Amino acid sequence: MDQQSKRQLNSRDRKIAELEAKLQHAYQIIENLQQQNIEFQRQLKELNHGEKQASEFIQNHIYGSPPQKLYHQKKPNIAKQQSNLPQIKEVIKISKSQFTKLSHLQVYGLIALVVMAIVSLLFINLLLAKILKGQKNETINNSSVQPSTVILHKSNSPNLPTNINTQIPFINQPNVPNQPVNLPLESTSQLAKADSDLTYNIKVPPQFQASEELDSHINRILDYVKEKKLPTQSLSITLIDLNKNTISGYQQDSPRYPASVVKLFWMTILEAKIKQGLIPFTYTINSELKAMILKSDNDAASRIVDLISGTYSYEKKLNQEQFQAWKQQRQLLNNFFQNAGYQDINVSQKTYPIFYLKVTEPKGADLQLRGENSHYPRRNKITTYHTARLMYEIFTHQAVGAKYSEQMINLLTRDLHPEAWKLQPLDPGEFNPVENFLGESLATDADQLVFASKAGWTTASRQEVAYVATKDGKTRYIIAIFGEDPAYAASQNVFPDISRLVFEGIRNGR
Repeated sequence: MDQQSKRQLNSRDRKIAELEAKLQHAYQIIENLQQQNIEFQRQLKELNHGEKQASEFIQNHIYGSPPQKLYHQKKPNIAKQQSNLPQIKEVIKISKSQFTKLSHLQVYGLIALVVMAIVSLLFINLLLAKILKGQKNETINNSSVQPSTVILHKSNSPNLPTNINTQIPFINQPNVPNQPVNLPLESTSQLAKADSDLTYNIKVPPQFQASEELDSHINRILDYVKEKKLPTQSLSITLIDLNKNTISGYQQDSPRYPASVVKLFWMTILEAKIKQGLIPFTYTINSELKAMILKSDNDAASRIVDLISGTYSYEKKLNQEQFQAWKQQRQLLNNFFQNAGYQDINVSQKTYPIFYLKVTEPKGADLQLRGENSHYPRRNKITTYHTARLMYEIFTHQAVGAKYSEQMINLLTRDLHPEAWKLQPLDPGEFNPVENFLGESLATDADQLVFASKAGWTTASRQEVAYVATKDGKTRYIIAIFGEDPAYAASQNVFPDISRLVFEGIRNGR
């Protein structure tokens, strides 16, 4: 498939995904309106039921109780209310009129939304017809390929067992049968080669200048850490000033466990594969990507790792030959960055727990990937320099491409206004990406700041990378901090305090 055709397919997939999202939203509105209409009709029927219901309606109406609580009140004394029957009938008459009017409005809304949905579907069909007409010599017919599955690996590999999924699963439907798509062998081989050869687009690391000014900020951080009696040997920091193109750090080349910060790297690989046409951009994939970055959802992240590596998590261990083939596929995630100068990086292992797989820790091949030594397992390892570099390349619109960098920026940007994050997360088992992290202490300046971040947290570590900029552009920097010790995990103040310290120092030029 030539580059022009890939671009056409990619453009088509994104437009279709946008239309799918709008259509899904319309369906949700229609469903809500239908439910409301049913509820109105039910309440109208109940009001016609008799004196008991009418009396209770009056009682609740006077005291302002909501209609859904109407029949949970105490039974009224009908004998005492016989004299009020004319008023009761009048209320019923008025209520009927109100409910009927609302019902008609709902019906009109339903009709309008259904018409919008039909127009959207017609537009999608016209768009598909136009694109397919311009592709004369395509070897892959999109009408015969399931939109939920794209093969990225050779189907004739002798090393993989027949029950291992060698294709990209539809990430919201784990029960989809793992049957191979009948693509021509030549096309399959081309896609497999394109996938294995795909690397990060920025091959040469950015060149920064050393800075005594940034050195002073790093030293103040270390003084603070020592004052709080936190361990410095398990701490890494990288600080980049985007306006001056300068850098400083502390143990910034030491590989450390990144926790959920690794999802920043998986997002980049996914965007690169979407750009190359190796993965179709759909409403479902977009939803999973948002869940992984905005909520740090491990279930979504697990499905995305399967998607970009072509592997799957199995409960039982594989034999040695099978495992080596499986491991080679996962290694593609590391190769993507290693071939672009991200040395000694490991982003090939999932984050846990994963609820849809019903696992709290690695099993099967994922456990084999950890290694035999349970006391010193092989885990994801990233340096703060790696993390700060990737964040820098995203926010300078270089990562994958300008359009894709902008999409990643939108996902990473956080609203620091307290009303936007203080009530999150709804699930107490999850961590809040602002509270107790770098953004919390900057909330007082929320109106003047652009803040973007990806945080990680376990019982034994705390990590974060953040982009901080004033809206006037006079202050712009990236900071990455990994504290690989339970003391950092337990501290609720260390990251907010460090963040405020650095922000005040850089903004005021001291």
